[in-house]
Amino acid sequence: MSFESRQSSLAILLLPFLLSFLSPMVSASVEQSEIAAEEQTDMEPWDQWDQDDEGKYIFCEYNSEGNAECDYLFPWGGDEQMQFKEYHSYETMKARMLRLAADNSEFMQFHEGLNGGTNARGEQTTSNNYEGWYYGHGSPWLKITGNVEGGVTNTFNGDSGNYPDRPDVMIVGNHHAREWMSYETPLLVMETIAYYYGKGPIDNDGDGLIDEDPWGDADGDGQIDDDGDCLSLAAEWQDSNGDGKPCNPGDFGVDEDFSEVELTNLVNNREIYLIPMLNVDGNKYDREVWVGNNCDGGEAWENGCATSGWRKNLRDNTVTGVTPIPDPDEAVDPACDGVDLNRNYQFEWGAPLGATGPLFPGMCYAGEAGPNNDVYNGPVDTTDQDDDGRLNEDHVDGKDDDGDGLLDEDWMGGNSEPETKFIQDLTEMNDDDGDGSSDYKTTLTYHSFSELVLYPWGHCTNCQSPDHEQLIYHGDQMATMTDYTNMQSSDLYPTSGDFCDWHYGVHGSYCYTMEIGTAFHQHQDDVDHIAVRNIGVAFYMAEMADNPRERADLALANVWRNQILEQPSQLVIPASGSIPVEMCLDTAFSIDYADSASHVMYRMVKPSRSQSDYGPGEWFSEDWSSVGFESADDDCELLNSSGTGYKIVAYLPIEDTVNGKLHYKAMISTLSGTQKVEYPQNSQYYEIKIDYRAPFGSLFGSVMLFMTVAVFVWGGLGVCLRMMMVDPDEVKYLDDVSDAILDAELSEEDSS
Repeated sequence: MSFESRQSSLAILLLPFLLSFLSPMVSASVEQSEIAAEEQTDMEPWDQWDQDDEGKYIFCEYNSEGNAECDYLFPWGGDEQMQFKEYHSYETMKARMLRLAADNSEFMQFHEGLNGGTNARGEQTTSNNYEGWYYGHGSPWLKITGNVEGGVTNTFNGDSGNYPDRPDVMIVGNHHAREWMSYETPLLVMETIAYYYGKGPIDNDGDGLIDEDPWGDADGDGQIDDDGDCLSLAAEWQDSNGDGKPCNPGDFGVDEDFSEVELTNLVNNREIYLIPMLNVDGNKYDREVWVGNNCDGGEAWENGCATSGWRKNLRDNTVTGVTPIPDPDEAVDPACDGVDLNRNYQFEWGAPLGATGPLFPGMCYAGEAGPNNDVYNGPVDTTDQDDDGRLNEDHVDGKDDDGDGLLDEDWMGGNSEPETKFIQDLTEMNDDDGDGSSDYKTTLTYHSFSELVLYPWGHCTNCQSPDHEQLIYHGDQMATMTDYTNMQSSDLYPTSGDFCDWHYGVHGSYCYTMEIGTAFHQHQDDVDHIAVRNIGVAFYMAEMADNPRERADLALANVWRNQILEQPSQLVIPASGSIPVEMCLDTAFSIDYADSASHVMYRMVKPSRSQSDYGPGEWFSEDWSSVGFESADDDCELLNSSGTGYKIVAYLPIEDTVNGKLHYKAMISTLSGTQKVEYPQNSQYYEIKIDYRAPFGSLFGSVMLFMTVAVFVWGGLGVCLRMMMVDPDEVKYLDDVSDAILDAELSEEDSS
């Protein structure tokens, strides 16, 4: 046998071992390359984010001067309005709402105004009571929830999809006509839900990662850019929204990759009432009349109009001098008409704080000091609601002012306008669980401008609400999302009769006002990034709508961060039977042990060779099972040296004959109504390999199987080795001998 032949055969035998030895070195080299890529800085946006495929997030091109420019690119496509490069009008907004409701009828439902009937106050109303004074339109709105055609139908409000166990949230834009950004942001919320609902994890920005940068500071490290992709850009690209702060909310690469699964779960477990444009009358007048009359032929954001405009609705306040002769001039009188809707709500209505009341009901006096100025709060009520012969003796303030045992039953004024009456009845006629109170635990209203987060109270100074600390906490979270300033509303300036004081003071709803942007008529180039900056707030409000006070209390006590779901490295896989998964909970967290409320969700997957690199996006379509928790009757140590908690356990019924990868995550609820808090957060899950655990038969059978396999494997290997080690000359000699013997035998046969 030649040396070269033996050397080649030996190399073949050793090749698998050589590859096994080299693979860690190759892997380490690849990992180092990946780390180097992650640490790369001074990148251009087109290098950082995909510009071609589904994850296309921004669009970059060179302008006429040869300079690169980038802009947001929303995945649903459409014209400039759908891409939030131009403002919607009332007509285009309504058309888009109708289109999306028709295309997504399983979770979106369009409405305009209310049907009416007998309201919660015993008043008879019709749909006409909720239509604007001048143009005659009701406020368009969407009901958004999973299976919106199911549940209970509310004949007064007109919506179906009412479920007693789903918390409700109301989101309102455009109380004030000139605040155009205040309705564009709810429209971006609408588009986001319509596009992403029901989709699996998506790489929204095309950077190869999934759900890595949700809204806010997800990991609590003080950095809003959770995945660091904005921070890795060259300095000139880090302030894409031009606010002077690099990698701030609204900049490219900040909060751009949220969880579509979490969004879908939120829609399925909440009832969202989205009212983008409350003040249709005022907005149409501002766009179609006021701008043309006051902006010197320019756009609404030009010639000094950016910080001015029409604010109120279009109530006719003009007095003819002779009662009850109507005003013969049917045109809008800009020196007299209109009511400030955000001074017209009934709670503490009429107090001379940031509002002006009428000297006489219905009277209009021109000038800034008159009752018709921008903060005119509407006419005095002239009805004796409780029929006691006295008028307006128990206004809405949460107290029994007249001592008759009734609360706030004979109000002085407020909720006089079609728009505020719409909010009143939509709120008070929404009682899915029949407990006599409104279902809205959280409410949000967008305004502009000032870049502020405002919480109650607004009607008093040097005062605090009973939920002051909790309101501050949630406000701080939204301030972090937006880099806005969180403050009590009256610290900006005191107001009476505003939306949030009424919702909180009368109905106990945690209510926030977002003052967004830097102008009333914001330049349209700013629409997209300001809307992007503020949509996370809407989803945060929806999330905490189950029990905002308890969520704040638990967060302030660091309960969320100190509790533990066992990670894969901590799991103990038994030799046989169900697999226990434990959690350590803070004693302040009073868990609801009902399986539907608190459980571990799990699934087994068995990747094929082609699925070896599958992640959340690919496994999304695989169904989950769930199993409830039970008490483990044991103490445990919480995270962050925060003390001792109590242990709960769920037993996952994984069969011994199953192998593959186990995915698991936990959802836990409290007895007080906080629903399905996720561990881990952001709709992620843990993964652990599960080996085949069933016995492989008897000892005798195992030995016989081993011997059989050994004979064939090692016997075959021996034959192969023998064949490779035989000298080629010897093989030739044996072949010649065999041929000679065969020839001799053939000759002998022939002779015989």
